[in-house]
Amino acid sequence: MRKISLIFLILLFANNISAQEFYRFSAEYSVKYKEKNGTEMLKLGKVFYDFKQKQIVIKNGFPVKEIFVYTDTTVYQLRNDRVVNKEKIIAPVEFSIFHLALNEQLRNYGLDKAGYILDTVKRDKGLIIALWKPPVNFQNIFGNVLVSTKEKQLFGIVFLNTKGDIVSKHFFRNYQQINGFSFPTEVVRMNYIDDFESYETTTYKKIIINDTENNEYYNYDFHKK
Repeated sequence: MRKISLIFLILLFANNISAQEFYRFSAEYSVKYKEKNGTEMLKLGKVFYDFKQKQIVIKNGFPVKEIFVYTDTTVYQLRNDRVVNKEKIIAPVEFSIFHLALNEQLRNYGLDKAGYILDTVKRDKGLIIALWKPPVNFQNIFGNVLVSTKEKQLFGIVFLNTKGDIVSKHFFRNYQQINGFSFPTEVVRMNYIDDFESYETTTYKKIIINDTENNEYYNYDFHKK
């Protein structure tokens, strides 16, 4: 029994090490989207995320040089090293694509950690589609979420409101493998607001995992700006 217990503890310790193996993410990105008037827009820049710091730093280089810092409660906009705007947000950083990928929870988008309840699972055209229901106390605020996986990777997410209408769709494509780390290099988002569909495609390249440089951005101290 002592040998079995020792083996169990060794395996548990090894699993904990594996879970913390990936702690930093950076990449160059491009975002293509359309304004309501049909004008096509493009943004270029870099994104930095440190698993422990839990703040997303987006360094836009085009068309405007500016930095956005996302925390769990607020997003800060900086230009010329000065905070020019800040807004409250309700989307925790822990449920960003960067945090979930580093924590190896991207497959179900961390819904189980958020208290969502798995309701049904079915197969359809090569996809495994799971229906997740929000926690009971929030079912009058949030709707169900449909999550599809393909070849054990997150493929798409559909967010519904409490009436069952589609609020947004996200698709994750062209996964890149980096020393065991998996990340979609193309993310397509479609949002539906007042009968208007916004379409946005984000492409990631030059992905770096566990970067030992660029500490200024992984631990960006915007309070001193």
